[in-house]
Amino acid sequence: MATMLRDPKVLEYDILAIQEPWRNPFKETTHHPAKSAFHLCYPKEGEDGPARKTENRQSVLPLLRRVIEEYDQEEQIVLGDFNLHHELWGGSLHRPKDPEAEELAELIADQGLTNTLLPGTITYEEGDSSSTIDLCLLTVGLVDRIIRSGVDRSVEHDSDHLPITTVLDMRVAQIAKEPVRNWKALNKKVFQDVLTARLPQLRRPRTKTALDEYVKKVVEALWNAADAAVPKKLPCNKSKAGWSPECRDALKETKKLRHRYQQLHTEDSWEAYRIARNHKARTIRKALRDCHREKIEKAAESPGSLWRIAKWARNRDKPAPSITPELKNPATGQLAITPEEKTQLLKDTFFPTPPDASLEDISGIEYAEQIAVPPITSEEVEEAIRNTSPMKAPGPDGIPNMILREALPWIKIHLTRIYNHSLALGHCPEHFRESYTVVLRKPGKDNYTVPKAYRPIALLNTLGKIMDAIIAQRLGYLAEAHQLLPRTHIGGRRLKSTEHALHIIVEKIYEAWNEGKGKVVSLLLLDVSGAFDNVSHRRLLHNLRKRRIDEKIVRWVESFLKDRHTQILMDGYKSMQYKTSTGIPQGSPLSPILYLFYNADLVDANSSEDATTSVGYIDDVAIVAVGDTTEETCDLLRTALEKAQDWATKHASVFAPDKFQLTHFTRTRTRIDTQQTLQSPWGEIPPKPTCKYLGVTMDTALRWKPHIEEVRRKAMKTVAALQTLGNSRWGIGLHGMRKIYRGVAIPQIMYAGSIWSNADSYRKAYTQKTLETLQRIQVTAARAISGAFRATSRPALDVETHLLPVEQQIWKHNAETMGRILATRDIPEIDKYRDQNAAPSSRKRTYTSPLKKIYQALQEERDEDLDKQETIPPYITPPWWKGPVIRIAKDTESAEREHQVDIESGENNLRIYTDGSSINGHVGAAAVCLMTGETKKTYMGKDTVSTVYAAELQGIILALQIAEDDRERGNTRAKVIIYTDNQAAIRTSSKPQGRSGAYLLGEIAQQFQDFRTNSQRIEIRWIPAHTGIPGNEQADQAAKEATGWRAGNLPGQRAESRAELNDGRAAGKQKRGAERRLETHRSQQKECSNFTRA
Repeated sequence: MATMLRDPKVLEYDILAIQEPWRNPFKETTHHPAKSAFHLCYPKEGEDGPARKTENRQSVLPLLRRVIEEYDQEEQIVLGDFNLHHELWGGSLHRPKDPEAEELAELIADQGLTNTLLPGTITYEEGDSSSTIDLCLLTVGLVDRIIRSGVDRSVEHDSDHLPITTVLDMRVAQIAKEPVRNWKALNKKVFQDVLTARLPQLRRPRTKTALDEYVKKVVEALWNAADAAVPKKLPCNKSKAGWSPECRDALKETKKLRHRYQQLHTEDSWEAYRIARNHKARTIRKALRDCHREKIEKAAESPGSLWRIAKWARNRDKPAPSITPELKNPATGQLAITPEEKTQLLKDTFFPTPPDASLEDISGIEYAEQIAVPPITSEEVEEAIRNTSPMKAPGPDGIPNMILREALPWIKIHLTRIYNHSLALGHCPEHFRESYTVVLRKPGKDNYTVPKAYRPIALLNTLGKIMDAIIAQRLGYLAEAHQLLPRTHIGGRRLKSTEHALHIIVEKIYEAWNEGKGKVVSLLLLDVSGAFDNVSHRRLLHNLRKRRIDEKIVRWVESFLKDRHTQILMDGYKSMQYKTSTGIPQGSPLSPILYLFYNADLVDANSSEDATTSVGYIDDVAIVAVGDTTEETCDLLRTALEKAQDWATKHASVFAPDKFQLTHFTRTRTRIDTQQTLQSPWGEIPPKPTCKYLGVTMDTALRWKPHIEEVRRKAMKTVAALQTLGNSRWGIGLHGMRKIYRGVAIPQIMYAGSIWSNADSYRKAYTQKTLETLQRIQVTAARAISGAFRATSRPALDVETHLLPVEQQIWKHNAETMGRILATRDIPEIDKYRDQNAAPSSRKRTYTSPLKKIYQALQEERDEDLDKQETIPPYITPPWWKGPVIRIAKDTESAEREHQVDIESGENNLRIYTDGSSINGHVGAAAVCLMTGETKKTYMGKDTVSTVYAAELQGIILALQIAEDDRERGNTRAKVIIYTDNQAAIRTSSKPQGRSGAYLLGEIAQQFQDFRTNSQRIEIRWIPAHTGIPGNEQADQAAKEATGWRAGNLPGQRAESRAELNDGRAAGKQKRGAERRLETHRSQQKECSNFTRA
């Protein structure tokens, strides 16, 4: 202690927290060095006798909770030796959990405290033992002010508790507030008038300069219209939400009495000042609380605001930093203090000069025939604009997506012309290549004075992002339709998710465990340093050409990547414009798909042999090696690393070996050496008992205990955030709270649930401990939602809050995941489950993979064979495909009026009415044409495998068949108008998407194309059901009769079934969902009655 107090470094600290400082037991004073700047004070004997000594063995945690809650309006720091062990702060190296540790974990979650130390940080060392028992906890408002926090051995002085240094930046940044646009106050009439007056004439730019000028004129027109139609607002620096006249009066009275006390210094004046001061604090605290509650209650009135307030509650411990601390140049050790110095250092970090790529192999290469694509259509432009988020942060031009949406009718033709000439010229306009670079903190870092603790996000001009999205959509289609990417390259591709990638790995592990005596699987997770920032442009263009991408797109991508300019935004400061000549801009919709083509060779290189498999998810690549011993698997991984390094040399990429993760997977206790290291060009890579891939913590035996604890920690944090949004007396109501829990917490809990919920090797899908953990989470959430007492039973809470019990929630998630996997056929390993003649394993006891358990359970539950599950392709039609004209009236009256106008028009139109119906457990479809007297009907099967939606699509197919029959009879029609009462069927027929009923949509698209080839116009219109319109009523009657129903509910002959009738995934889910809800209700009633009787 004495040496520490004499240490000059200690003088740099503002607060020195010492628990139980040493005291000399032989003298009345402590050892007190003469030059010490600290004074230790102990109570001495006085008039009331000697100092009292007491020992309180009770827990201090209840007192800590009361103190934190009492000062909940203030920022607080909680630190000390808690002497408790828990996974939350001890990580994977924690000791057995202490009884009070769970109480401390709940306190941290309830109060929204953040531990500044990374889990597993050693804070206590004695002999060979070490643990994490010293914590530093901060409230929400201090998290963004952390500069660094961690163990500092430079001030260690032979204590078993290691010193923890926490540096906070408490400066208040005075950032000038500039006027901002109040986009919600847009005057649409003024905007339209100014825009139509300012837009240039349609042009056909023949040169790059002319194209840039055209873009400039369109941007100026948009900005002038926005400037005229959108008012500005200037935030007041002195405004404070919740400040009321009562607060003002209380503050004024307190100041007056304080001034009086300073003059008189009497007991009465002090007492009056003290009372006024405390009253002021209570008044302000109440005003802020009431303001917070009023905002939440107002936000709960609209769905959009409800989700925004939920997002705020979840991220309240990650507020935007008020100011960036001084940054240290890792190369020179110099500090960057001014904004200019910081942005220059960050620019050098974000946009470094990458290593030269080895390009010898691409010189003089001849490429295969490329896949040509047609010009961009106006429908693609419209869809891309409508799919954008309206208020996403814009780029340097300041034009948000909502302005493009509002201007869409007038700018669509201009943008289509610009984008097509941009492709033809191979020139990305200069305006599209300008951006802002926003600096964001990487969460969970222990030192924010290092530039690598920040990440760049590009804010691009919205007109350019629309074209990026169109090109990305086209590349995605080409990749899927022509199989241009590796099968195991999962990320960023339509209808594929992280669970697909994880199941591929887990299936490989279980397959190896069941082979022979049981093999071992070694998993190596790679990490590329600055993956997007170090992309070699020439290599990327070569990869695109090698995989047959249209040369027009390749030339445009080349222009898109080069000569980009950006300005770095940080702490209200805008840097000078920097030129970036490397990498892919992070923030563009095009970046993920480009990187898939960039590192596809890395995934291919290690998937050519049976013993190794690579799985990629954008820039996260995992290599799986199978062998009899870990020595064998490490040899395989060493060879794989050599191939990976060869890829890195050719692609100017740099691996970060310190971030590699190696784990050996086996359930053999002694035969396998799980401590075998991997020899690599960068040295030894030691194995770890767990690794984290795509957000899932995988342990060596796949028991998933560490992951379940991580799920519990994150979910309890979300539930704690939910508790801040209201209770039984104020805030969001029960329905809103339930909606947030189901929309936020349930997906968070169930993420990758089909992997970890089936950890046991027996029939049970989950362990009892896992179930109890998840049940505790839901019970806590249900109490927050309903305001129920703690003594309320779990089944009663589930019933009253209408929440699925955890067991059924797990089953629901697993069944839906299996449905997606079966529909996409992306995991060929599942085919062996269907093979009844597959050779059984020679092992006495086999391990059943999570996917196989779900498959077997579904097979037992359903009557139909899972092989009949519909296959859903990622794309049914190309992005540039033009569907039929559709018309959906705004209401029933308008639809009836438009129908009557069509009837009375006298035009030679062929009108066909369609409908789908489900009755008595059967589904039918029909189409009726009153003009020709023709009726077509189809039986779609039971409602366990089909839906009314599928029947509506079949009705459109039947209508097109009637139209084809009419055309073959030699009749010439102005157009064919198909009337249907299902708006979803109308929309998906116009723009088919990969969803249930895909095989029907594909047939509809082909029929439309045939009619277009014959110059026949097709139009689909919405007509309200059951309003007495003759054609619609006949179609409804015919659809019911197709199921075998007759008037009076009598049985009759069913219509002919389709030759191809797939099991609709949505249909099965819909039927099972109804049955499951009934079973849920019954089981909950039973549990509640049992609890009541007990």
